[in-house]
Amino acid sequence: MLHMKDMYYMMPQTTREKQRTNVTLSAANLAAARKLGLNVSAISDQALAKAVRQAEAAAWAEENAMAITERRAWIDANGTPLADLQALRLD
Repeated sequence: MLHMKDMYYMMPQTTREKQRTNVTLSAANLAAARKLGLNVSAISDQALAKAVRQAEAAAWAEENAMAITERRAWIDANGTPLADLQALRLD
């Protein structure tokens, strides 16, 4: 299922609002990136977006850890719901 936050990351950069900010980078990395003609802003934005997605996923997993554990325990005790209707079985 596609969520609105996922759609945001898929939007073309030109349609999103941009904001200027200052970041501190190592001089060697910045010089190498400039020499190679890399777009430091775009790379930074992509890396930040990835870090945000990973942090959100980790927060979700932590927030829902108890429910996931309880669900797994229920399946271990009761079996998978509607398993008899499952077309593809792995056992």
